[in-house]
Amino acid sequence: MVSLPFPVISVKGKPIECGRQYGSQAQKQIRRNIELYFGLLSDIWGASRPEVLKQCTQLTLVIGEYESDILEELEGIARGAEVSLEEIVALNARYELVFALSTPPQRRSSGCTSMVALPQVTRDDVTIIGQNWDWMPRFKGLNVILELDEVGKPTMVTHTEAGMLAHKGMNSAGVAVCLNALASNKDSFGLTTPFLIVARGILNADSFSEALRAVFRARVTVSFNFLIAHRDGEAIDLEVTPKDTGFLYPEGGILTHSNNFLSFTNRGDLVDTFKTALPDTILRYHRAKELLQLDEGHIGISSFKRVFKDHFSYPNSICRHADARDKEPMQLATKCSAIMDLKERTFYLTDGPPCHNRYFKLTPKSLFKD
Repeated sequence: MVSLPFPVISVKGKPIECGRQYGSQAQKQIRRNIELYFGLLSDIWGASRPEVLKQCTQLTLVIGEYESDILEELEGIARGAEVSLEEIVALNARYELVFALSTPPQRRSSGCTSMVALPQVTRDDVTIIGQNWDWMPRFKGLNVILELDEVGKPTMVTHTEAGMLAHKGMNSAGVAVCLNALASNKDSFGLTTPFLIVARGILNADSFSEALRAVFRARVTVSFNFLIAHRDGEAIDLEVTPKDTGFLYPEGGILTHSNNFLSFTNRGDLVDTFKTALPDTILRYHRAKELLQLDEGHIGISSFKRVFKDHFSYPNSICRHADARDKEPMQLATKCSAIMDLKERTFYLTDGPPCHNRYFKLTPKSLFKD
């Protein structure tokens, strides 16, 4: 049996118990992530640790209002990792802290390409969803696979950063999600439900409609994007802003997204502020769709792998590599390529860019507990 490149953290029980198990098992990685993220916030924002922790105290209240079980789990992680609750909240709000508190030119610090193919265009009548997750190289080696069996909720598996509750993932109810950063002129740091907390809300959902509700009930002051799919052959993309939530449906059984707005192009005074900082975004979503359509009718895992390895416009391509013209910490590279077969309930993951890193296959037994 080939070992995975990421620690697998398996937890079970009530929220506080799951959190404590997670924090204990990943204590070393969580503590390192905390130090790196506080260092990053100091580098790009000039923020002191007390300033950040004060902001996170306010976010703690918002998270509790959104879902008390999630806050309880965060408290458990803090206990297990022997750190403060505010430090764990800071990890789970790293999107808001990095994006909303930095100046516009520094917002280019994330870029991802996501896509889904539905049964009518796949080889084995399955739903496949995946993404290339682009992030900063300084966080290499600090990702985990979290398998969670929490009382009263669907079981779930997510590939995420140590100490964080969710990122890309799927659950036993057939719901799956991939994430993309967005930025608009309406964004500001405020009493907002953190992006990654909403992602966890989606993975807690026992149906597709409840997954959508998890997004709509969030308090939002910062833009972000979710590509949500269900194993029974449905998908939708939600472009979330402080102003409203736009939505996109698959066309011809395929839906792709990157880091620019597609549903708000003719709607009021909302301005997409990511395009100038990350111009390749308007190419990546379109190119991913065109490349995936080449296998239309027999799209499979191999099709997704082919698209995610694409190097057109290298290094700022679907398979992204660090651009030497950018200064660290603003360099980006594909940290993980993730593909999920929702019928087989199988995860395919790379540790680094997929062009020269193998895909590891993970079939969590917990996902078969309907």
